[in-house]
Amino acid sequence: MWDEKSRRIGILALIAAGIVGVLVLRLVWMQLFQGGQYKKIAEQNRTRQITDQAPRGTIYDRNGAVIVANRPSFAISIIPGEYTNPPETTPLLAAITGVPADEIEQLLKGSEDSLYTPVRIKRDIDAAMIAQVEERQDYLPGVIIEAIPVRQYMYKELAAHVLGFVGSIGAEEYVRRKSQGVSATDLVGKDGLEREWEDALRGTDGGLKLEVNAGGEEVRSLGDQAAVPGKGLVLTLDANLQKAAEEALTVQVAASRQQGAPAKGGAIVALDVKTGGVLVMASNPAFDPNVFAGGISSREWNKLIATANTPLNNRAIQNTYPPASVFKIVTLAAALEMNLTTPGEIFDDRGVYVLNGWSFYGWDTKGLGKLTVSGALAWSSDPVFYELGRRLGADNLASYALTFGLGQKTGIKLAGEQKGIVPTTAWKQATYGEGWYPGETLIAAIGQGYYLVTPLQQALLAMAVATGGVVYKPMLVDKVLTPEGNLADKLQPEILRTIYLRPEVWETIREGMIAVAASGTGAATFKGFPQTVAGKSGSAETGRSTTHSWFVCYAPVEKPEIAVAVFVEDGGEGSMAAAPVARRVLESYFSIPGKTLPPPVKTD
Repeated sequence: MWDEKSRRIGILALIAAGIVGVLVLRLVWMQLFQGGQYKKIAEQNRTRQITDQAPRGTIYDRNGAVIVANRPSFAISIIPGEYTNPPETTPLLAAITGVPADEIEQLLKGSEDSLYTPVRIKRDIDAAMIAQVEERQDYLPGVIIEAIPVRQYMYKELAAHVLGFVGSIGAEEYVRRKSQGVSATDLVGKDGLEREWEDALRGTDGGLKLEVNAGGEEVRSLGDQAAVPGKGLVLTLDANLQKAAEEALTVQVAASRQQGAPAKGGAIVALDVKTGGVLVMASNPAFDPNVFAGGISSREWNKLIATANTPLNNRAIQNTYPPASVFKIVTLAAALEMNLTTPGEIFDDRGVYVLNGWSFYGWDTKGLGKLTVSGALAWSSDPVFYELGRRLGADNLASYALTFGLGQKTGIKLAGEQKGIVPTTAWKQATYGEGWYPGETLIAAIGQGYYLVTPLQQALLAMAVATGGVVYKPMLVDKVLTPEGNLADKLQPEILRTIYLRPEVWETIREGMIAVAASGTGAATFKGFPQTVAGKSGSAETGRSTTHSWFVCYAPVEKPEIAVAVFVEDGGEGSMAAAPVARRVLESYFSIPGKTLPPPVKTD
């Protein structure tokens, strides 16, 4: 009997010892390996962090005008550690804010490490929504109203593609930047300068740490740290010139449509030829970045990207188009530099050029008569440039195009820049699996066929002629300022490339471009203009029975200051659509009163 009893006691003792052993091991594990985590949880149970969001840096134009700032607003936020009844609270909060319940749940994921850091659910709310939250506060535990700054784009669509916009931080970026104090619900730069200069524009959040009791009531302050605003940017853009350019482009797009052209939009780039500073970068259609400032909904985003003619695309750098007759500048430079023609050679434009039995027509099928090469450039004679293209050959032409920077990114500090295409015989074989045809060289010589460029590249082409080969890297930011407004950094112009041509080659090209505005294809548009302008028009066939319109120019010829490229997508002939816009830009730059222009001559 006692043996059985002793055996049972022994078993119970072993079980008890095992339980005690497990508890001891668990205690050791919690103390040695999880002590820090439990200490953190205990700390969070008695503290609440009220974040003071830092305003992003102010953005100014070259003259000191504020074009992007911040305004005060309110946000509905959740303190995860006090959000005690999600099954009932989340549907109510979704009904008030319009934010779907699943989006609220998604925003709250990952908040375990910061139970008392507010998670923003709805930004930039109005007074009515604030009242709804306050009236239902008893049913919304852990839901608070925060005062936060919201990005404000002062002139709405003005320079929208340059400035960009802010948006919710992505999951990957959050993981990468979490150690920098970034919250999972923060807004960060998503496009344009807001994205490229995120580290400078973003400030350092401050906040108030409070001790709270078990009921979440505030007991005392544990510290207050002021937010530090982001750095400011002074741009090279001229807001007044940008506004004039955008208005001129909008008017022309509408006019082209009235005349029967589809006119999907366009772009304008104006550069300071002495520094590469971008004075204007306009893209039409545009968008209002303010719709992103408070956080854009999926429905609003889908509506925006479905809008006709892709308003989010920066046509100045993100789209490529055939360069059309503007490319004749490159063709002429190559032919002169390689001694395949001379400034005095006389050509006879009879309206058609015949190669191997194939006829290639000029824009004036009656013919333009006898022309020198500068005259051929002034009147954009296709037959003359067909002949120059034949003399050069496809690969020599491509070599000079690359020398001028075509087929290469400019390095402007904006996302999505395209490099375009400079076709060679090897490129065509690799791309299409077939050889190069002689007729394709003729088409290439007038900027058609496989060549593709951006409006920014066309503006740099005009700059190269203006400076005699010195091409500056396009820059958008001139200065970086401290939060107090003092100079933190001054960016310096950078030479992108130098194009070495004989002086007489540059002079011949300039003569032709000056004649464009004085007596050639752009003469009707620039009649009476008080500054001497050197320009080149272009009309690019699309293969869809429509024509893209180009005009590039620089002025004044005697001492160049500004280079301009205007593009109207499916807008018609270059002299009809793009040239008048270029004149409006120059009128604004030189403070010349505008006037009604005579109907331009229909050319190339």
